[in-house]
Amino acid sequence: MSIAKEILLDELIEQGHPEQVENVIFWALEAYCEKEPEERWGKIIAYAIKQRILDAEAKGSSEPIMNPQKVKSLIQ
Repeated sequence: MSIAKEILLDELIEQGHPEQVENVIFWALEAYCEKEPEERWGKIIAYAIKQRILDAEAKGSSEPIMNPQKVKSLIQ
């Protein structure tokens, strides 16, 4: 596991900030999508993740989660 992934997961679990960490990450994805002028992989991936979140929120469900058991074990 990369150091960045470990830190992001730790921040998501700890929630030690005035704003929810998942909101800040979402806003960063949204800003990146808007500011990146070219169709690069980073912009495409950021848009896909952002859109997946928006679609799931509209449905009121996070399904389908690609790794449901692992995700549940991390957030319990």
